[in-house]
Amino acid sequence: MANLYYLDFYESVYEDLESSIDEQQEEFATFGQDRRHSVILRTKLSVRVHACIEKLYNTRGRELRRALFSLKQIFQDDEELVHEFVARDGLTCLVKVGGEADQNYQNYILRALGQIMIYVDGMNRVAEHIDTLKWLYSLLASRGLVLNNCSFKKVQFRSQENHLFRLVVKTTLKLLVVFVEFSDANCAKLLEAIQAIDEAQGHKLFFNVMKVLDEQDGIDSELLVFAMTLINKTMYGIPDQDTFYDVADALEMQNIDKIQERYRSKKGLDKKGGRM
Repeated sequence: MANLYYLDFYESVYEDLESSIDEQQEEFATFGQDRRHSVILRTKLSVRVHACIEKLYNTRGRELRRALFSLKQIFQDDEELVHEFVARDGLTCLVKVGGEADQNYQNYILRALGQIMIYVDGMNRVAEHIDTLKWLYSLLASRGLVLNNCSFKKVQFRSQENHLFRLVVKTTLKLLVVFVEFSDANCAKLLEAIQAIDEAQGHKLFFNVMKVLDEQDGIDSELLVFAMTLINKTMYGIPDQDTFYDVADALEMQNIDKIQERYRSKKGLDKKGGRM
Protein backbone atom coordinates (compact mmCIF):
# COMPACT_ATOMS: atom_id res chain seq x y z
CA MET A 1 0.00 0.00 0.00
CA ALA A 2 3.01 2.28 0.31
CA ASN A 3 6.59 2.81 -0.75
CA LEU A 4 9.43 3.04 1.78
CA TYR A 5 12.67 4.58 0.68
CA TYR A 6 15.51 6.46 2.24
CA LEU A 7 16.88 9.60 0.69
CA ASP A 8 20.53 10.51 0.79
CA PHE A 9 22.15 13.56 -0.80
CA TYR A 10 22.62 11.86 -4.16
CA GLU A 11 19.75 9.44 -4.73
CA SER A 12 16.55 7.80 -3.46
CA VAL A 13 16.72 4.09 -2.62
CA TYR A 14 13.43 2.15 -2.51
CA GLU A 15 13.18 -0.58 0.10
CA ASP A 16 11.05 -3.72 0.45
CA LEU A 17 8.19 -3.19 2.90
CA GLU A 18 7.79 -6.94 3.37
CA SER A 19 11.30 -7.26 4.79
CA SER A 20 12.74 -5.82 7.98
CA ILE A 21 15.59 -3.31 8.04
CA ASP A 22 17.88 -6.02 9.42
CA GLU A 23 17.14 -8.08 6.33
CA GLN A 24 18.16 -5.14 4.13
CA GLN A 25 21.38 -4.19 5.84
CA GLU A 26 23.26 -3.75 2.60
CA GLU A 27 20.81 -1.09 1.40
CA PHE A 28 20.99 0.67 4.78
CA ALA A 29 24.75 0.29 5.13
CA THR A 30 25.48 3.98 4.63
CA PHE A 31 22.32 5.30 6.24
CA GLY A 32 22.98 7.72 9.09
CA GLN A 33 26.49 8.63 7.98
CA ASP A 34 25.18 11.94 6.68
CA ARG A 35 22.74 14.14 8.61
CA ARG A 36 20.90 14.78 5.35
CA HIS A 37 19.78 11.13 5.17
CA SER A 38 16.08 10.58 5.87
CA VAL A 39 13.45 7.85 5.69
CA ILE A 40 10.21 8.59 3.86
CA LEU A 41 7.03 6.55 3.82
CA ARG A 42 4.94 7.53 0.82
CA THR A 43 1.50 6.15 0.01
CA LYS A 44 1.10 4.71 -3.46
CA LEU A 45 -0.58 6.89 -6.07
CA SER A 46 -3.58 4.62 -6.40
CA VAL A 47 -4.24 4.81 -2.66
CA ARG A 48 -3.84 8.60 -2.57
CA VAL A 49 -6.17 9.07 -5.54
CA HIS A 50 -8.76 6.72 -4.04
CA ALA A 51 -8.67 8.68 -0.79
CA CYS A 52 -8.98 11.96 -2.69
CA ILE A 53 -12.01 10.80 -4.68
CA GLU A 54 -13.68 9.30 -1.61
CA LYS A 55 -13.22 12.57 0.26
CA LEU A 56 -14.82 14.56 -2.56
CA TYR A 57 -17.78 12.20 -2.68
CA ASN A 58 -18.36 11.95 1.06
CA THR A 59 -17.65 15.37 2.53
CA ARG A 60 -19.86 18.46 2.71
CA GLY A 61 -19.64 22.06 3.76
CA ARG A 62 -16.35 23.65 4.69
CA GLU A 63 -14.40 20.41 4.47
CA LEU A 64 -15.52 19.91 0.86
CA ARG A 65 -14.73 23.53 0.12
CA ARG A 66 -11.18 23.12 1.44
CA ALA A 67 -10.73 19.91 -0.53
CA LEU A 68 -11.90 21.48 -3.78
CA PHE A 69 -9.85 24.63 -3.19
CA SER A 70 -6.65 22.58 -2.75
CA LEU A 71 -7.16 20.38 -5.85
CA LYS A 72 -5.55 22.78 -8.33
CA GLN A 73 -2.37 23.07 -6.26
CA ILE A 74 -2.25 19.30 -5.71
CA PHE A 75 -2.50 18.67 -9.45
CA GLN A 76 0.06 21.37 -10.14
CA ASP A 77 2.56 19.84 -7.73
CA ASP A 78 2.16 16.20 -8.81
CA GLU A 79 1.75 15.40 -12.51
CA GLU A 80 1.69 11.66 -11.83
CA LEU A 81 -1.27 12.09 -9.53
CA VAL A 82 -3.18 13.82 -12.35
CA HIS A 83 -2.67 10.83 -14.64
CA GLU A 84 -3.86 8.45 -11.92
CA PHE A 85 -6.81 10.68 -11.03
CA VAL A 86 -8.23 10.82 -14.56
CA ALA A 87 -7.56 7.12 -15.08
CA ARG A 88 -9.63 6.25 -11.99
CA ASP A 89 -12.83 8.11 -12.91
CA GLY A 90 -11.77 11.33 -11.23
CA LEU A 91 -13.55 13.33 -13.94
CA THR A 92 -16.82 11.55 -13.15
CA CYS A 93 -16.33 12.55 -9.52
CA LEU A 94 -15.73 16.22 -10.39
CA VAL A 95 -18.80 16.35 -12.64
CA LYS A 96 -21.03 14.74 -10.01
CA VAL A 97 -19.81 17.02 -7.24
CA GLY A 98 -19.98 20.05 -9.54
CA GLY A 99 -23.53 19.23 -10.56
CA GLU A 100 -24.65 19.37 -6.93
CA ALA A 101 -22.51 22.33 -5.84
CA ASP A 102 -23.01 26.09 -5.85
CA GLN A 103 -21.09 28.41 -8.11
CA ASN A 104 -18.33 29.06 -5.59
CA TYR A 105 -17.51 25.35 -5.44
CA GLN A 106 -17.94 25.03 -9.21
CA ASN A 107 -15.28 27.66 -9.68
CA TYR A 108 -12.81 25.62 -7.61
CA ILE A 109 -13.61 22.56 -9.73
CA LEU A 110 -13.05 24.54 -12.92
CA ARG A 111 -9.63 25.67 -11.65
CA ALA A 112 -8.68 22.06 -10.96
CA LEU A 113 -10.02 20.98 -14.35
CA GLY A 114 -7.92 23.65 -16.04
CA GLN A 115 -4.83 22.24 -14.36
CA ILE A 116 -5.76 18.74 -15.54
CA MET A 117 -6.11 20.00 -19.12
CA ILE A 118 -2.57 21.40 -19.08
CA TYR A 119 -1.28 17.83 -19.33
CA VAL A 120 -1.75 15.98 -22.63
CA ASP A 121 -3.04 12.89 -20.87
CA GLY A 122 -5.51 15.01 -18.93
CA MET A 123 -6.70 16.79 -22.07
CA ASN A 124 -7.18 13.49 -23.87
CA ARG A 125 -9.17 12.09 -20.96
CA VAL A 126 -11.44 15.14 -20.96
CA ALA A 127 -12.00 14.65 -24.71
CA GLU A 128 -13.00 11.04 -24.08
CA HIS A 129 -15.32 11.93 -21.21
CA ILE A 130 -18.38 13.49 -22.83
CA ASP A 131 -20.08 14.01 -19.46
CA THR A 132 -17.37 16.53 -18.57
CA LEU A 133 -17.99 18.43 -21.82
CA LYS A 134 -21.75 18.33 -21.31
CA TRP A 135 -21.35 19.65 -17.77
CA LEU A 136 -19.10 22.48 -18.94
CA TYR A 137 -21.56 23.48 -21.64
CA SER A 138 -24.48 23.35 -19.19
CA LEU A 139 -22.66 25.76 -16.86
CA LEU A 140 -23.10 28.50 -19.45
CA ALA A 141 -26.84 28.56 -18.77
CA SER A 142 -27.17 27.66 -15.10
CA ARG A 143 -29.24 30.81 -14.59
CA GLY A 144 -29.93 34.25 -16.06
CA LEU A 145 -27.57 37.20 -15.75
CA VAL A 146 -30.07 40.03 -15.31
CA LEU A 147 -30.97 41.52 -11.95
CA ASN A 148 -34.71 42.02 -11.49
CA ASN A 149 -36.29 44.83 -9.44
CA CYS A 150 -36.01 43.94 -5.77
CA SER A 151 -35.06 45.37 -2.39
CA PHE A 152 -31.61 46.81 -1.69
CA LYS A 153 -30.49 43.79 0.36
CA LYS A 154 -31.71 41.44 -2.33
CA VAL A 155 -29.90 43.51 -4.95
CA GLN A 156 -26.65 43.16 -2.99
CA PHE A 157 -27.13 39.40 -2.69
CA ARG A 158 -28.11 39.01 -6.33
CA SER A 159 -25.15 41.20 -7.33
CA GLN A 160 -22.78 38.81 -5.55
CA GLU A 161 -24.54 35.86 -7.19
CA ASN A 162 -24.14 37.49 -10.59
CA HIS A 163 -20.44 38.04 -10.00
CA LEU A 164 -19.96 34.37 -9.14
CA PHE A 165 -22.06 33.28 -12.10
CA ARG A 166 -20.11 35.43 -14.53
CA LEU A 167 -16.86 34.14 -13.10
CA VAL A 168 -18.04 30.56 -13.65
CA VAL A 169 -19.22 31.37 -17.20
CA LYS A 170 -15.99 33.16 -18.08
CA THR A 171 -13.79 30.39 -16.69
CA THR A 172 -15.88 27.77 -18.49
CA LEU A 173 -15.62 29.61 -21.80
CA LYS A 174 -11.85 29.90 -21.37
CA LEU A 175 -11.54 26.18 -20.74
CA LEU A 176 -13.70 25.32 -23.75
CA VAL A 177 -11.67 27.64 -25.99
CA VAL A 178 -8.47 25.94 -24.81
CA PHE A 179 -10.12 22.58 -25.44
CA VAL A 180 -11.12 23.27 -29.06
CA GLU A 181 -7.79 24.94 -29.82
CA PHE A 182 -5.97 21.77 -28.81
CA SER A 183 -7.13 19.79 -31.87
CA ASP A 184 -9.80 19.66 -34.57
CA ALA A 185 -10.92 16.34 -33.12
CA ASN A 186 -11.79 18.15 -29.91
CA CYS A 187 -14.08 20.47 -31.86
CA ALA A 188 -16.11 17.47 -33.00
CA LYS A 189 -16.21 16.12 -29.43
CA LEU A 190 -17.49 19.40 -28.05
CA LEU A 191 -20.07 19.70 -30.83
CA GLU A 192 -21.30 16.22 -29.92
CA ALA A 193 -21.79 17.29 -26.32
CA ILE A 194 -23.50 20.54 -27.33
CA GLN A 195 -25.84 18.68 -29.66
CA ALA A 196 -26.78 16.19 -26.94
CA ILE A 197 -27.69 18.97 -24.48
CA ASP A 198 -29.49 21.27 -26.92
CA GLU A 199 -31.48 18.56 -28.67
CA ALA A 200 -32.61 17.07 -25.36
CA GLN A 201 -33.96 20.50 -24.33
CA GLY A 202 -35.47 21.32 -27.74
CA HIS A 203 -32.96 24.09 -28.44
CA LYS A 204 -30.92 25.00 -31.49
CA LEU A 205 -27.17 24.35 -31.50
CA PHE A 206 -25.08 26.69 -29.34
CA PHE A 207 -28.17 27.90 -27.52
CA ASN A 208 -26.30 28.36 -24.22
CA VAL A 209 -23.52 30.33 -25.87
CA MET A 210 -26.04 32.46 -27.72
CA LYS A 211 -27.73 33.28 -24.40
CA VAL A 212 -24.42 34.70 -23.20
CA LEU A 213 -24.02 36.70 -26.42
CA ASP A 214 -27.62 37.97 -26.36
CA GLU A 215 -27.43 39.28 -22.80
CA GLN A 216 -27.90 43.06 -22.99
CA ASP A 217 -27.52 44.30 -19.41
CA GLY A 218 -24.30 44.44 -17.45
CA ILE A 219 -22.29 42.01 -19.55
CA ASP A 220 -18.56 42.60 -20.04
CA SER A 221 -16.80 42.61 -23.39
CA GLU A 222 -14.32 39.89 -22.39
CA LEU A 223 -17.17 37.43 -21.89
CA LEU A 224 -18.53 38.25 -25.33
CA VAL A 225 -15.15 37.79 -26.98
CA PHE A 226 -14.66 34.37 -25.35
CA ALA A 227 -18.16 33.30 -26.41
CA MET A 228 -17.66 34.40 -30.00
CA THR A 229 -14.18 32.88 -30.11
CA LEU A 230 -15.58 29.54 -28.92
CA ILE A 231 -18.10 29.52 -31.77
CA ASN A 232 -15.48 30.48 -34.33
CA LYS A 233 -12.89 27.96 -33.18
CA THR A 234 -15.43 25.14 -33.00
CA MET A 235 -16.77 25.85 -36.48
CA TYR A 236 -13.23 26.06 -37.85
CA GLY A 237 -12.58 22.50 -36.67
CA ILE A 238 -15.79 20.97 -38.09
CA PRO A 239 -14.63 18.22 -40.47
CA ASP A 240 -17.49 18.22 -43.01
CA GLN A 241 -19.49 20.85 -44.89
CA ASP A 242 -22.93 19.48 -44.02
CA THR A 243 -22.31 19.84 -40.29
CA PHE A 244 -20.74 23.26 -40.80
CA TYR A 245 -23.81 24.58 -42.60
CA ASP A 246 -26.14 22.98 -40.05
CA VAL A 247 -24.36 24.92 -37.31
CA ALA A 248 -24.30 28.11 -39.38
CA ASP A 249 -28.05 27.83 -40.03
CA ALA A 250 -28.74 27.27 -36.34
CA LEU A 251 -26.75 30.38 -35.44
CA GLU A 252 -28.52 32.48 -38.08
CA MET A 253 -31.91 31.37 -36.77
CA GLN A 254 -30.81 32.66 -33.36
CA ASN A 255 -30.05 36.08 -34.90
CA ILE A 256 -26.29 35.98 -34.54
CA ASP A 257 -25.87 38.60 -37.28
CA LYS A 258 -28.06 41.08 -35.40
CA ILE A 259 -26.25 40.37 -32.16
CA GLN A 260 -22.86 40.95 -33.78
CA GLU A 261 -24.06 44.18 -35.35
CA ARG A 262 -25.42 45.40 -32.03
CA TYR A 263 -22.06 44.92 -30.33
CA ARG A 264 -20.08 46.38 -33.20
CA SER A 265 -22.05 49.58 -32.73
CA LYS A 266 -21.08 49.80 -29.06
CA LYS A 267 -17.94 51.69 -28.15
CA GLY A 268 -15.25 50.03 -26.06
CA LEU A 269 -15.95 46.48 -27.19
CA ASP A 270 -12.87 44.60 -28.32
CA LYS A 271 -13.93 42.98 -31.58
CA LYS A 272 -10.86 40.78 -31.83
CA GLY A 273 -11.96 37.19 -32.36
CA GLY A 274 -15.61 38.27 -32.60
CA ARG A 275 -16.24 37.86 -36.32
CA MET A 276 -17.47 34.82 -38.13
